[in-house]
Amino acid sequence: MFDKVTALRFDRRMGSGKTKPCLLACMKPDGEEVELIAKFSAGCERGVMALAVESLSAMLAADLHLPIPEPFCVEADSEFIQTITDPEIAALARKSAPLAFGSKKLPPGFATIPTDKAIPPDLLDPAAEIFAFDALILNPDRRPSNPNCLSDGRSFAIYDHELAFMLETLFWQPPWTPGSLHTLSQPSQHIFSNGLKGKAPNFNRLADAWKAITDARLTEYRNALPAAWSNDGDAISRVLGYISQLREHIAPALAEVARVLK
Repeated sequence: MFDKVTALRFDRRMGSGKTKPCLLACMKPDGEEVELIAKFSAGCERGVMALAVESLSAMLAADLHLPIPEPFCVEADSEFIQTITDPEIAALARKSAPLAFGSKKLPPGFATIPTDKAIPPDLLDPAAEIFAFDALILNPDRRPSNPNCLSDGRSFAIYDHELAFMLETLFWQPPWTPGSLHTLSQPSQHIFSNGLKGKAPNFNRLADAWKAITDARLTEYRNALPAAWSNDGDAISRVLGYISQLREHIAPALAEVARVLK
């Protein structure tokens, strides 16, 4: 569900993202090498909590059968950090928790979604489920200006969820409350807002998948998180409790998502 790998080689910085993600070659427990896009805690606004939220979001998305790259916990020891050739990334790694978060690098063919084109008919349902997922986990970071979503024309891949599950913001209401998601109807709030308008998505599959996530499974999520990311255990408990509440209110929550897409 969430394997730990060892960082072997720093390849390069990936783009200009504010968290300064980078491409690393890592070794899995079975000796296989894997390329990951990794981020260090010191580069995230929420520190290690951002890595915990990334991980919980990734595990949840995988159980919901949403298109998320395989997540990993990345051990980056001092010996590895000394080999990082980018001085800014090296300094960031030294200030960070000893474990980073990594996502498996996607195969060739994936590119940023053009925001000025219609969603292909075969991808309308996957796009609607991604829209709903973001609404339910309170992820504000899949806007046209920063889509955090790639496509190869046949499928999507979603990533970067460190800003999700902010449950204590002013005037926040749970998504099963009527009217709570009204801002998502604005095109600037999500890359799929315009393309899904008036399409009447079917969320039955997503609802069934969410109902299948038991409290025992949520305990497995928590146990999978490394201790280095669990300095705020109460915050993690609130996130897991919220996911459990969503399971109990998934029908009205998805009805509210569908309402903003009418």
